[in-house]
Amino acid sequence: MAGNASNNGSPTGALFLGVSLFAVASYFPHIMGGTPDAATDLYTGFFKLMGGAAILEGVGGYLRAWRQRRKRKESEQVSGIFGQASFATLEECEAAGLCDPAGLYLGLMDGQPLFYSGKAHLLTCAPARQGKGIGFVIPNLLHYQGSVIVTDPKGELAAVTARHRQERFGQDVAVFNPWGLHGLPRHRINPLEILIAMAGDPAAQRGLTDEVKAVVMQLYPEPEDTRNQYFREGSRGIMRAVLLYLALCTPQRCTLPELWRIIANPLRLERTITAMQREESLGGVLADLADDLAHQMQDNPDLFGDFRAGAVQRLSIFEPGSFLADAVSGSDIALADLKAGATSLYLAFPPDRIASHGAVLGLIVNQAITAVSRAPERGEVLFLLDEFANLGKLSGLAESLTALPGLGVRVWMVVQELAEITRIYGQHTAKTVQSQAEVRQFFAVNSDELAQSLSRALGQKTVKTLNLNLGRSETDDIGESLSESGQPLMRAEEIAKMAPTQQLLLLKGMKPILGQRVPFWFIAPWAGWATPNPVEGDYPQEEPLIRLGYNATPE
Repeated sequence: MAGNASNNGSPTGALFLGVSLFAVASYFPHIMGGTPDAATDLYTGFFKLMGGAAILEGVGGYLRAWRQRRKRKESEQVSGIFGQASFATLEECEAAGLCDPAGLYLGLMDGQPLFYSGKAHLLTCAPARQGKGIGFVIPNLLHYQGSVIVTDPKGELAAVTARHRQERFGQDVAVFNPWGLHGLPRHRINPLEILIAMAGDPAAQRGLTDEVKAVVMQLYPEPEDTRNQYFREGSRGIMRAVLLYLALCTPQRCTLPELWRIIANPLRLERTITAMQREESLGGVLADLADDLAHQMQDNPDLFGDFRAGAVQRLSIFEPGSFLADAVSGSDIALADLKAGATSLYLAFPPDRIASHGAVLGLIVNQAITAVSRAPERGEVLFLLDEFANLGKLSGLAESLTALPGLGVRVWMVVQELAEITRIYGQHTAKTVQSQAEVRQFFAVNSDELAQSLSRALGQKTVKTLNLNLGRSETDDIGESLSESGQPLMRAEEIAKMAPTQQLLLLKGMKPILGQRVPFWFIAPWAGWATPNPVEGDYPQEEPLIRLGYNATPE
């Protein structure tokens, strides 16, 4: 659109002039003495003619001004040709069901708490020490009344929320706590119980070999550096064969410490292989595996010794007498039962043990997902996986994420960087994992790459720009024009500089949400439900910003 700032006359002035001339024409004969003559008539007609012309000019001026205003208003309307991205409003969130407190707590928008009631998976990404625990993990453990398995670095989550879930929600609470953190209970979990159950069920034995392979791969995953893969596979072969033997032939001794005990002792391993050769289980598969190991021992004992040493090293965390050995030597809770009733299972580990012992956490989580998904009951279990990357690569997770919600499994992955998922699962599989999260949550973004990626994901909006042409001299008219261009809904630098209370929520099928986050102690009654943190101490006593209502007992 083009405009001009010059003054072409006022429509109001023209109307005033026209009316004035008509008035003069009306009184002109009286002014001239009241006797009409040719000159008087001529002047009267002239005044009327000029008055009429002025009135027409005034009316035309108003019409032109009206048309100009309408054109300007139309030109100021954004066409959306470069994009129509915008943030969701609270009304749109309400229409999408995000204000239903039956779901998982996501944060705030305009002082209104948001909840997700869908059945799909969730992903939270934020750096360490930025409030993931106090802002979302603890609030959901205080709020969500369904069964949950939660990884608990430092044991703080159990210390703060377990009593509440047991007393108020009436749940069975178990804490896998090999190191006895904070005086919490120490329940045992045998992650091999699925193998034992499959071995004892003739209808399920056909899948036992594959299940054993998955367990061994979880215990001895393939690193980024693929060198020496031959030796790792040799170690895995020993572990698979012995584990299959324990599940089929001595289920009462099918534990990880027993697996270490057999492989660590060359004589015991040799006797076990001999016993395996006499077995006809699985149509002779077990005997075939034993024959292969026996040939390796005989043909190249040094190489077999290297294979055995690699297996022993990977299993050393389960050596009898270690903190972990007793914790995995039996089961005080059946993983498959999590789906049947209201149960909370905390997997508590000291932070300094995660790097060396994270594999067992990953194994327990993976086996729990398998057990819950296979259980016939219609319940649902939330896997709240804080420090998700520390679990290592969960065998088969990426491939099964699509089907898991229909089987009663919902996964909430909490990571410090998206790059962690890529590092563990590879670029292609990492994209699959992320795409299966229907809710993605980001705050305290400190990565330029992530900020750029989020800016692209938010999309572009079309904006109007007013351009001024000042001319070549001071007396020239000022020209105006409006043009359109595309602009990110939120620039990368704006994302990186979000306020400490802000967050981005990306939900499939919805506009992005620019929401808020606050520590749980600003929301009543959560502050009163939480037990003091044994590491951080008491939480601040703040005036609640929001109050939520709950039934006296869980439904």
